[in-house]
Amino acid sequence: MKKYLFYAVALAAFASCVSESYDGTEDERRIAKGEMPISFAFNVPTATRADNTGATAAAALGNQFIVWGEKSERATGAAAVTDGSNVHQLVFKNYVVDYVASTAYTTTSNTKDWEYVGLKLNDNAATIPTTSYTTNITPNSGTDAQTIKYWDYSATNYVFTAVSAKNSDLTSGKVTVTKITEKTTDNMVYDKGYTVVLAADADPTKLYFSDRQVIAQGTGADRTATNAYGGNVTLRFRNGVSQVRAAMFETISGYSVTIDNFYYVNDAAPTFATMTTANTTNFAANVPNLTTDKAATLNVTYYASGARQNQPKISVTGTVNNYLTLGTNLFGSSLGTDAAHATYDQSTGDFTPVFPQESNNKSLKLKIDYTLTAPVTGETIHVYGATAEVPADYLQWKANYKYTYIFKISDNTDGKTKLPDGVNPDSPEGLYPITFDAVQVVAEDGQAEYITTVSEPTITTFGVKNSAYSVGKNEYEAGTDIYAIFMEGSAVVTPTASNYKVYSVTSSNETIYPITEASVAESVANSTNNQITCTAYTTNVSIVTKVPGEDGIDIDPMNAVKMGSVAAGVYAIEYTASSAWTGTYDKVYKVIRVTAAP
Repeated sequence: MKKYLFYAVALAAFASCVSESYDGTEDERRIAKGEMPISFAFNVPTATRADNTGATAAAALGNQFIVWGEKSERATGAAAVTDGSNVHQLVFKNYVVDYVASTAYTTTSNTKDWEYVGLKLNDNAATIPTTSYTTNITPNSGTDAQTIKYWDYSATNYVFTAVSAKNSDLTSGKVTVTKITEKTTDNMVYDKGYTVVLAADADPTKLYFSDRQVIAQGTGADRTATNAYGGNVTLRFRNGVSQVRAAMFETISGYSVTIDNFYYVNDAAPTFATMTTANTTNFAANVPNLTTDKAATLNVTYYASGARQNQPKISVTGTVNNYLTLGTNLFGSSLGTDAAHATYDQSTGDFTPVFPQESNNKSLKLKIDYTLTAPVTGETIHVYGATAEVPADYLQWKANYKYTYIFKISDNTDGKTKLPDGVNPDSPEGLYPITFDAVQVVAEDGQAEYITTVSEPTITTFGVKNSAYSVGKNEYEAGTDIYAIFMEGSAVVTPTASNYKVYSVTSSNETIYPITEASVAESVANSTNNQITCTAYTTNVSIVTKVPGEDGIDIDPMNAVKMGSVAAGVYAIEYTASSAWTGTYDKVYKVIRVTAAP
């Protein structure tokens, strides 16, 4: 009788000739009025603001994902059940969902080329074997065919989560997944994520987690809308790793620059003095990180509030490296001479995958040796131990984000031209501080560019215009809000009226007298220099206690100087170190160029 009832209700729904809803047991509870099978689609965020869809997105997921779905229920006449309620029933117990192009609408459960009805784990080699999962991830015991699921209009809401990994990693056991089904804190619904164990030779770049998708009753007036109640379930997947690359270029007139050494040390909290291991083949810098060539465990929960609510929140455990090494391409040839032609650590400009580290509290320490060569005369200048320190806030790598750090070597460096072995101990130190461009490309919500002086102390700047980050410009466009952060060692310093100045800078002939950090320092120290003119600039300049974050969430607290809606021109920021500073310099400068157009 139950079988016949199912058949009758389905036919009635298809003919759209029934006007009343049907209530029965849990197995029979379907709504004949407007009844629709549950079907799936999805987006995969890319390195731009646009998402991948269709076949391109399916390829990123290996044409398959595993979905978990629950519905929240209430008793007849009772108040609506909230998202955080314990009153829920399991609908999709880790169903396999497969993509096959041009199959949409060939079944009632397939509207976007994604099908789950009739599938089971051991159907074919492309499906995921039971052995790759713990008991509570295995759908239908791995042998029973998956059945169709219908929207239940008596349910207050549905909640869906999903995971996808490389099929060969799953079949070989290099990746194992556990679905967390019970609460671990009071934020029960946001803790019901996944635990994923990865072998050292697994491919985490093929690991994706969907947002926690809540579809509430009352949102189905237009069932064709995205994630409307009774319509198609669109899951938004995010890659489970971060990606990092580094590049360098130089702006020293009359010289080419080649890299000799990057320095690092296997120490969790190094000083520049202890960074003595010379790496002559790879880019290297001290910052904690966990590379994807090591075994790791990912614990996935979901953000419970704020701008990232319901997005995957990934914490990683594994063997942490105390220093970062990237590609070899920065050695062996002269550096590029502008940001658009910077030399990357890999000749192809590719990124290196690393695991997220959203809770990172360690700054990045960079220490390098490089050589300046005059092409005409062959003269060389060797610079030893130039340094930089980037605030930890800009190294809190998020999953599905790409980070590009671009270093700019100018004629303003804290490196030493005397030999490190003590020969000529009385020779002067430095060319003045060099500068460092750190470009942070946000894979989903936009792009951000941070520009930091490589010196002790350091100045980090970045620009925001109309809520979008300045990227790929040398350096900003008119109307940009520019933020400057000062650091002494690893500490961010609070700006005061007495420890910083902003100048508008002009040159009588910049071809002959270029505006650089060194020429600004000379002009400020020697006001009789009439070739470079530095004039106090105060328009819309203020001290702020928080700055915009690259993902739309403010970094708060963060003490900074803000130059609001800056007009086209050249500017310089001067920072005067505190009396407690014991380094070489008490003043450092950062030159900022603002153009009339992008």
